[in-house]
Amino acid sequence: MEFDYVIVGAGSAGCAIANRLSARSDISVALLEAGGEDRSPWIHIPVGYFKTMGNPKTDWCYKTEADPGLNGRAINWPRGKVLGGSSSINGLLYPPDLPLLGIAFALRHEALW
Repeated sequence: MEFDYVIVGAGSAGCAIANRLSARSDISVALLEAGGEDRSPWIHIPVGYFKTMGNPKTDWCYKTEADPGLNGRAINWPRGKVLGGSSSINGLLYPPDLPLLGIAFALRHEALW
């Protein structure tokens, strides 16, 4: 098989790119993911990160290198091993819109600027 584009990794970015490219009928796209589908019910509920992080079915179970600043400890570095990547195992958490947060801060604390 031949494809115009091969996207490796079906995390948030890979899926978004594949979706945009595949919208064009003149382009063929292959999306590759080493993990499985996101069929686990724990992926789809907020408390599910307790069951997905550290689970070799849904997490690559990486650890950082030992860090002198952590008394030589290594810490877990969860990375999603499912369709959707790490976004699938993050407990449905997301950061706020930081630019808007900065504007709100500036308006509230105008005297500080």
